[in-house]
Amino acid sequence: MRGMRHLLSAPLRTTAYLCVLLAHAASTTAAAAAAPPRQAEEPSDRIIVKWRALDAAAPPAVVETQVRQLGSAAGVALSRLRSIGGGLHVLHLDAIRKPAELNRVLATLRSNPRVELAEPDKRMRAHAYTPNDPLYAGQWYLQAQQVAATHANSAWDISKGGASAATSPVVIAVVDTGVRFEHPDLRRAAAGGKLLPGYDFVSADTGGTYTTANDGDGWDADPSDPGDFVTAAELAGPFSGKKCGGGTNQDQPTNSSWHGTRVAGLIAADSDNGVGITGAAFNVRILPVRALGKCGGYDSDVLAAMYWAAGLSIPAPLLAGTPPVNPNPAQIINMSLGGTGACSALYAQAVRDITAHGVLIVASAGNEGGPVDEPANCPGVLGVAGLRHVGTKVGYSNLGPEVGVSAPAGNCVNLTAGSPCLYSLDTTTDSGTQGPIASTYTNQLNSNVGTSFSAPLAAATAGLMIAVNPRLTPVQLIARIQATAAAFPTVSDTTPQPPACHTPAGKTDVQNTECLCTTAACGAGMLDSAAAVNAALRPAAVASLSGSVGTGRTLTVDGSSSGAAQGRSLTSFAWSVVSVSGGAAVPAFANPNIATTTVISPTLGAYTLRLTVTDSQGATDTADITVNAATSGGVVTATTPAPSSGSGGGGGLGAELAALAALAMRAAVRRHHCPARSRILPPANRPSRS
Repeated sequence: MRGMRHLLSAPLRTTAYLCVLLAHAASTTAAAAAAPPRQAEEPSDRIIVKWRALDAAAPPAVVETQVRQLGSAAGVALSRLRSIGGGLHVLHLDAIRKPAELNRVLATLRSNPRVELAEPDKRMRAHAYTPNDPLYAGQWYLQAQQVAATHANSAWDISKGGASAATSPVVIAVVDTGVRFEHPDLRRAAAGGKLLPGYDFVSADTGGTYTTANDGDGWDADPSDPGDFVTAAELAGPFSGKKCGGGTNQDQPTNSSWHGTRVAGLIAADSDNGVGITGAAFNVRILPVRALGKCGGYDSDVLAAMYWAAGLSIPAPLLAGTPPVNPNPAQIINMSLGGTGACSALYAQAVRDITAHGVLIVASAGNEGGPVDEPANCPGVLGVAGLRHVGTKVGYSNLGPEVGVSAPAGNCVNLTAGSPCLYSLDTTTDSGTQGPIASTYTNQLNSNVGTSFSAPLAAATAGLMIAVNPRLTPVQLIARIQATAAAFPTVSDTTPQPPACHTPAGKTDVQNTECLCTTAACGAGMLDSAAAVNAALRPAAVASLSGSVGTGRTLTVDGSSSGAAQGRSLTSFAWSVVSVSGGAAVPAFANPNIATTTVISPTLGAYTLRLTVTDSQGATDTADITVNAATSGGVVTATTPAPSSGSGGGGGLGAELAALAALAMRAAVRRHHCPARSRILPPANRPSRS
């Protein structure tokens, strides 16, 4: 048998070789034929056609005749531009057609037996958009330079948060220390910048002083940051025992952080303007809402800021100077702040009210290396932990099961004092140590690190997602961000290798050194902005139920709030039965292929219904409704409620704020940032790499 190969003559071997080539060509042709036809996604007057029996080298007159005949059969006027090889011809339509109309023309052409394929002549574009901002080259966390980078530059190929800063409908609120409106990479929206008017919710201290506010007054329409520096006299006086200074024991004076300005810059610094840095969400608008001053802020001020930012009203009888309803309600609220302890009833209520209104809350996990801080640990909030550049948990970041996703937080790979912080997150700031002096940027020698700055990257990603698909609910945004997160690495760049992260057993279980992330400790994975924005292009299925459960009663299931991404449309609705339990009968839909239909209520047991929506690109999404006969009404689970369009106050708002105002009690609400490398970890247990 070993000699059998020598029995083939040269002609036979040649024939066998040709058979292999022909088989490969046939399989390649079959694979090409099996490929789904492309759909037009933007207006065009150009298509590409291949005939079943026409040589690309045929005389021009023959080709032109066939082109005219083809156009006449399709009801359009066609002319030939050129042949491009492979039997392909570029044809020109008589006018620019919108995507839906162009797709109808293509479908007609494909049905012609003389046509092998007909496709739109789509535009290809360079990947990984590069803005012209001079400091962008150092913004490693937006690019693909490091394992933990978010790939925001690739996301910009799909969405920049709107056509331009002037037309962007997406608003991200920054509940923080306020902003510096004069910064050239921020500026007021009315002057062509990114900052909407906003509001200041830092109220008077007990006794009627304004030490915390540091601006001489309480709630007003000016969210400018006057500086949050803390002096030695204040630490010995009004802030005694408040743990709001610097140093290991928080008993040393601190300079102003310009924290809100830093967060705002990371999200939406003016991009492609030839100045400074690039904002991760490019064209979105920032709503500055000031709730923190010196030594942090009161819970009552933070909660009021959250409600107002979402567009919910604050009851007029509560406080003098009640702000008007927010004219620019946010779709996303970024909260780079927090306090230790479990999610309280106060924040849980606020999160429920605000997310029910269709607003996503993104919050930083905290910087103590322990359990996740409030409000990031509240159900419904996207809590964000911090990563080193190689994808491991940065030493200071909090962690635990409440984390939804992790993102770059900045870390300093250095061994000596005063050396550059190589993986700082560059952003907008001010050079003043107390009051504002001059606009500037953080850098490797004026570093910017902390989970305060991982949260804005996630908020910016959500902003880009909403820009392409405004129908996405907070639940859907979180689900798609988590589903597209990149897997955590299993090794680090350090020697010896760090241990695996674990879920903290309590507040004293501190992991303030680097560790290898797990999904139990650091969320679903590493934030991938490009993948998340791609996922946002899928339609958003939203299912709701109305009617009462009872014998013989009719229930209405409604999917009309579902929607498609920008430039697409929903083409079909399909209702189906997922499961039946407890003796329930299998329900029949009056019409399973329309947005709103009816079913008969179960008399016992339960059933789960599923809505599947399909868009004009063939992409799908689902939403489920479970109806349980053991209750007085249907129980809806695993569904995606549509954003509310109302602007009234949320449930329980007046009572919650009144109670808070009466208590006038300072919370341990603080910024989640580490302004100096010496504060990332105490010197005694600082690792060689943070």
